[in-house]
Amino acid sequence: MRKACACTLIVVTLALGGCRQTAVGPDAELAAPPNQFVVTTKAGTQLTGPAARIDIRHVDAAKAPDVEVTFSASGSPDRNWSVLSAAPPEFLKTLSLTARVVDAGLAPGTASVQVRLDDAEGTAAPAGLLSLRLYAGRLMGEASRMDDVFAATFEGPFVVTCAVPAALMAGGAPASSADDTRPTLTVDEAFESALCRPYATLGGWSR
Repeated sequence: MRKACACTLIVVTLALGGCRQTAVGPDAELAAPPNQFVVTTKAGTQLTGPAARIDIRHVDAAKAPDVEVTFSASGSPDRNWSVLSAAPPEFLKTLSLTARVVDAGLAPGTASVQVRLDDAEGTAAPAGLLSLRLYAGRLMGEASRMDDVFAATFEGPFVVTCAVPAALMAGGAPASSADDTRPTLTVDEAFESALCRPYATLGGWSR
């Protein structure tokens, strides 16, 4: 009798264990792959691209740097979504940015969101809001308050570059500058200069 009861308990236990499943609902959100930048449009289309870039340029060693945030993603057939933002210097401390989207020249605190379809020229969102933050080596956020074709969320890795006047160091790669009156800048790839050293691990990023 005891043997029969024991067998019954084992069968019940196995049956319960075999039925246990992890619930996965249709709204479960998938994390972006660790080595890809992923943009998800409002329509649900996923686009992928390289790591976002945060370019820090110390044009004048005595002043706060210029900061530019750029990223883009694409998908078939010939669809490209991109962002260019001029961030205020405070972004390097707060690690978060809320920028007004404009279709004009950029000033600190503004951004451009563009979409290109089927090899046509890119179209810029006329207005909207770009919000992003850095956390644990990832850049994440959303473009909102704009037409559905531009609105999207995004997440992925980022890289940081830092450039200083060439006079402060030697042997680096020159950084491009559209303004000929500005001094020649050199990329501090090792983040060894006093101006670039604070950003060597910006937002959890590492080389």
